[in-house]
Amino acid sequence: MSYELCPLPTVFSALYINGAILGLKSCSAVPALSSPAPPNIPLSLQPTPTQLLTVHQPGIDRFPFAKMRDNLINMCAMIDDEDFTRDLFTMPSFNITPGLASWDPQAWKIEEYFADKWGFLFY
Repeated sequence: MSYELCPLPTVFSALYINGAILGLKSCSAVPALSSPAPPNIPLSLQPTPTQLLTVHQPGIDRFPFAKMRDNLINMCAMIDDEDFTRDLFTMPSFNITPGLASWDPQAWKIEEYFADKWGFLFY
């Protein structure tokens, strides 16, 4: 199959693939602790101590950015989940580079609007 014929990756497909790699159910919204990941899981998706010790929304685990995951968990009382999700899925948030793995942080290019509003989660 020609690379040019492959559909372009999106934030939706990248998050879905990362969740599948982690064994997460696509519709699970019940807060829980992350499970330790086996060594074959990419390092960028391995749970942090915060994820292992703090109950949180499982969708957070799908992002290949450990600092962002920890900040989403640690700042949950200050972050409006609906606002974050709405911006993630309805505004330009990330471009996923074709040909790179969904779990590769280098594949994710943050869009200016999303970075202006949510960039603090990465530091």
